[in-house]
Amino acid sequence: MKKIGLGLITIILVAAIYYFTAGSAQITEEMKIRVNTELNMLEQNGFSIQEREVKAQKEHFVLSFDDPQKIMKFLKQQGSEIALEDAKSLVGIKIGMDLQYLNDSYSALSVDMYPLNLPVSISTIQDLEKEDKELIKQLNDMLKRKALLVHVDFNKLLSSFKGYIKDIHENFKLETIANIDITGLTFEGTIKNDRINTLIQNMKNLTIKSGDEFNIALNDLRSNYTLTGKSIYDSSYTYKMADLKATAKNDSETFSLAIHNIEGDNKTSVTNDLASNKMIFKMSDLEMVEANKKTKLTHTTFSFNVKNLDMNILKQLEEVDMKDEAETNRLIQALISKGITMEIPSLEVKKMEYLGQTMDGFSLTSLFKVNKSASLAAIQANPFTALEAINAEIKLTLSDALFTIIAQDPRAMMLAMVIQPQIINGKKVYELEIKDGKLTVNGKPMM
Repeated sequence: MKKIGLGLITIILVAAIYYFTAGSAQITEEMKIRVNTELNMLEQNGFSIQEREVKAQKEHFVLSFDDPQKIMKFLKQQGSEIALEDAKSLVGIKIGMDLQYLNDSYSALSVDMYPLNLPVSISTIQDLEKEDKELIKQLNDMLKRKALLVHVDFNKLLSSFKGYIKDIHENFKLETIANIDITGLTFEGTIKNDRINTLIQNMKNLTIKSGDEFNIALNDLRSNYTLTGKSIYDSSYTYKMADLKATAKNDSETFSLAIHNIEGDNKTSVTNDLASNKMIFKMSDLEMVEANKKTKLTHTTFSFNVKNLDMNILKQLEEVDMKDEAETNRLIQALISKGITMEIPSLEVKKMEYLGQTMDGFSLTSLFKVNKSASLAAIQANPFTALEAINAEIKLTLSDALFTIIAQDPRAMMLAMVIQPQIINGKKVYELEIKDGKLTVNGKPMM
């Protein structure tokens, strides 16, 4: 028994010695090779590597944003949507990168990232107001203190990661003192085929306060992203937020907004370059007070689906010069020819409170289909032909109490007199249909 025990101890010691000597060195070298590969790829895609210092267990370099066109294409390939104008606004910004190899039992590689300067689009602005100059000065001070810092740890296979964004507590001296606090922002995920495959993010709190003039607070935000297919557009994204609260004061009037239990789900799939998207958004209640008048919505649901979006054409539209009207119109026509379908399966508010009165709410469903034969040129020449380009069905159901309140508006009253609603289960119902260029409401031809 003693021999077995000694044998196990010997194996453990040998393994430990190997890990902390040859094994450790081997893992570090493998990590350095991977880092070199990634840096070479970045240099080929619009970034430049500067001030690189390599030590046995540490490394430092500066990542510079140089070519916005290449950067935009590269980030899109990695699954991050960014417009060209946004990429251009980042030109000249430099990111400090501190790497630590074998930082702990999980981390084969730890990285600290922090911006070193403001982009050219901000730093070169001329004729700034005194307040703007003070704001830029404060931002530069934040950068010197590394107040904006992201920490990421990668495992030994570079197949998973976890990290956090450093808590932010800043006071900006503008017309009034603005306080910004961001706490508890963490993330973790997995990597597959050199792409982020899953990403879970959490934020405990975000608050922005500007005296009594403006306040906003977000609490307990969680999101989960999963890549579900080969394309970066094959994805699922869900999120939840405990509450969002905002107040604003102007002279003697105060506006407040409070939303509780927000959640959403967004799924996209691509087949033969045609994308389908399903989105649903829910909130348990929304309360808004303006000019001492309170409006409250309870149990709100909104869902939206779209089908037959050609992703290749959408990519071209994102990159085309909008001043090139002929090319823009050609691409829009090509997009229309796929027969886009848009649907609102549900837009519903179950209960409402308005001016002290509590009532049932409303619901709406709709379906729009763009005819493949629709001509953009014909619509531009004669907008009325747009009715011939689509088929649509819309159903709006209003509670009797809500209908009465809406009808108090003279314009709504005139419309209600011309178009009488149907009465179904004690509720007012409007059914609108567009087909073959004809519009009907509740079966009555309108044109």
